[in-house]
Amino acid sequence: MAQHAGEQEESNIVYLVGLLAGGLVLGFGIRSLYWSFGWGGGECLNCDLRKVGFDGIDNLGLLPAADYSIGLVVAGVLILVVLNAGAWRRTGGY
Repeated sequence: MAQHAGEQEESNIVYLVGLLAGGLVLGFGIRSLYWSFGWGGGECLNCDLRKVGFDGIDNLGLLPAADYSIGLVVAGVLILVVLNAGAWRRTGGY
């Protein structure tokens, strides 16, 4: 009986740490998406678009921050989905 309670408490701690880690990874990924898309060079995006007009929207693309921010979002979502699936299995659904 005591063995079972110890395993339950240990899995709750792992779940809590995983939940916090997954949330932080997802949060940092979403936050860094702000710097992932834009104009490759120049002073500021609005100033460059003012110079070239609406045709400049075609020049928008991925910036170097997109290399890790999209990966962080995917990793954070995967961590949270796996933790949720494990919680559903442990509790029997509800």
